[in-house]
Amino acid sequence: MGAGSKYRLGNETETYGEIKLGSELFNNGEQSFYLDSNMAFSVDQANDWEGTDPAFREFNVKGKGVLGFAPEATLWAGKRFYKRHDVHMSDFYYWNVSGPGAGVEGIDLGFGDFSFAWVKSSTSFEYYKTAVNAQDRTDAQEFDIDQNILDFRLENIAVNPNGSLTVGVDYAFGNPSGSFEGGFKANGFDNAGNGQSAVIDPIAESDMDDTGYMLTLEHTQGEFFGGFNKFVVQYATDAMTAHGLGSNGQGVSALTSDNLDGNDFYRIMDHGVVGLGKNVEMQYLASYNNLSFKETGKPDQTWISLGVRPVYFWNDIMSTAVELGYDQVDNAFKTDAGDWKDSKLTKLTVAQQWSAGRGYWARPQIRVFGTYANWNDDSKGQIGGEAFANDTDGFTFGVQMEAWW
Repeated sequence: MGAGSKYRLGNETETYGEIKLGSELFNNGEQSFYLDSNMAFSVDQANDWEGTDPAFREFNVKGKGVLGFAPEATLWAGKRFYKRHDVHMSDFYYWNVSGPGAGVEGIDLGFGDFSFAWVKSSTSFEYYKTAVNAQDRTDAQEFDIDQNILDFRLENIAVNPNGSLTVGVDYAFGNPSGSFEGGFKANGFDNAGNGQSAVIDPIAESDMDDTGYMLTLEHTQGEFFGGFNKFVVQYATDAMTAHGLGSNGQGVSALTSDNLDGNDFYRIMDHGVVGLGKNVEMQYLASYNNLSFKETGKPDQTWISLGVRPVYFWNDIMSTAVELGYDQVDNAFKTDAGDWKDSKLTKLTVAQQWSAGRGYWARPQIRVFGTYANWNDDSKGQIGGEAFANDTDGFTFGVQMEAWW
């Protein structure tokens, strides 16, 4: 509860795919234009016939060599995944300003590459006019807002042998499409885990803030034990204070009860992939995240995430992976008695794998896996869905495939 991501090996239950098509439409040797697209879908794996509406994630044009003052730069407009930074092992996007927008990337300043972009996204904030409505989750109201983000980055700043620094500033501002006069927010589940809120928080008009900023420093060390290491420091205020940039990293900043006026957020994180001898590669993550609710009187919410996924290669096709992850969120949720409770979960997966080649990133890959998890008593009924509603641990097994090309 309250964590921004999960350790994903043997812990994903849907089929998700992206169909990405693109083509260079023009090239005269000095200038070029490229059309890119990406259509995504997700289904529950419930039966043979599963219909779904596709999501148009990307559709943009990139023009290179078209700016006389910076012929090396790229001018772009449309929808796109913009310079996303993530941890693959937990599918966590800690820096992600994706969506419709425009910008210029890759201006050579001599000591680094400068890029700037404007990206926006519409979002809705759900609330209730009365505490009774919030308790019963009836007559929900929506406050709509267009959230805009201006993104400025300096990348590829050489600071040490095989090491580079990225510095980023993101500023968010919103355009409300209506008025908000205050109300109540329904949080969490009741003790039976049936989705009815037992915790009601009032939200005043003065709590709402549709502006904020985030600062990011990221050091990337290449040739690090045969792989790479990334050390990340982030600080954010107000509308930019979700765990990930936007709904736990899934897009641009979203206005929720986790990023109200006066809040601030900071993160210290280290992650990477390294080689451990001839036959072992490993991805790792250590992350400390702190969210402060200054104006509401809530206690700080702290999220600690630690995980490793070593892979042993038996030959060029077959390998065994072990993923161990631990998440702890202090003050994750509030009970109907008004007490704040912590949430803790440990997950272990062992997977036998067959992949198209040797190496941590070799894909396609087929896995046979077993996954075991356990969580604390306070999180009972809020983790694992109906199958584990009355438990504090659980075991699943199955077969999974993963592919990209």
